[in-house]
Amino acid sequence: MRRRRPVPVPRHEIEPGVPPLSTWPADGIVGTIGSGPSAGAAIAASVERDVHGSYVDYVLDLPVDRLLDAAGEFVIDDWASDSRVPGDEGGLIDFVTRAVDVRWSTEHGLIDAYVRARKSGS
Repeated sequence: MRRRRPVPVPRHEIEPGVPPLSTWPADGIVGTIGSGPSAGAAIAASVERDVHGSYVDYVLDLPVDRLLDAAGEFVIDDWASDSRVPGDEGGLIDFVTRAVDVRWSTEHGLIDAYVRARKSGS
């Protein structure tokens, strides 16, 4: 089982392309990377909640172990997490979205397909 890694990142400006947490389905959101070596690949952000159902953080599931931007510069490692609330606080997801031009979706069908593909090992 992969372990998530908290990543200390400075506060970032809120990216309008990141759906606010209040609009995320239970399984999270998925997106498509628009630039860099991983362009065209899927990326996901899932929510972790405590035993009372309160938000704890989100975890980024990348298509690669280390995400690079169009210039070949390191952006982030797979399974990084951030406790800042998307849409309310600028954080890691805003930074990654800008760095590799992610287009996010809250559509249940896309999320379900992503989750099924990951479970089947595709």
